[in-house]
Amino acid sequence: MGSRVMHYAITSEINKLKNCSNQFRLHLGGQAPDLTHPINTSKSYTHLVEIISSGKRRVNYKRFIHDYKHGFHDEFYIGYLSHLVADYIWYETMYYEYIKPLPENERQAAVEKGYRDFKKLNKILLQRFKLTPLINTSHTDDVSIKGLYSGFIPELVSQLNNDLIEEERAQEESESLELYSLDRITAYIDISVKETTVLLNTL
Repeated sequence: MGSRVMHYAITSEINKLKNCSNQFRLHLGGQAPDLTHPINTSKSYTHLVEIISSGKRRVNYKRFIHDYKHGFHDEFYIGYLSHLVADYIWYETMYYEYIKPLPENERQAAVEKGYRDFKKLNKILLQRFKLTPLINTSHTDDVSIKGLYSGFIPELVSQLNNDLIEEERAQEESESLELYSLDRITAYIDISVKETTVLLNTL
């Protein structure tokens, strides 16, 4: 699935389109599905993952809309939906292009290349989308989503902020990525923003 910084870029672009009154809750919601309680349990619950007839795993973001439609006045739920939509798109496109076609014994090595690419992409994306560390972690005690333990959200925000400010050698956009391409990643972010916005306009 996409990185924390990619999800932050997505909610930042959604905020530009929707002009959310509480952008901090939007960004928190955009990170939240990667939290579970206890923290090391499967993320299938928070991502509403289902196994379809073909045997493929799929994020059922439509079920999230159905189950939590009452909550979309709150930007947290908008951000949460954007994460699910983005992960659905990642799985259906990026995973099935870059990982799934490989022989099983090569997939883990490809996943590790992808994670190294994430680190290279972080600096590029934070500059391109003008991302800054989150400084207001609005309370989330009023959020009730199955499998989500909101008490861990400050820790996830800390991890995101570390991604944005970590001290490492400056990466040039021209530096070679091992698995992904910058064009595909930016296209993925753009598609995720558009698909989420289309869904929000139907609510």
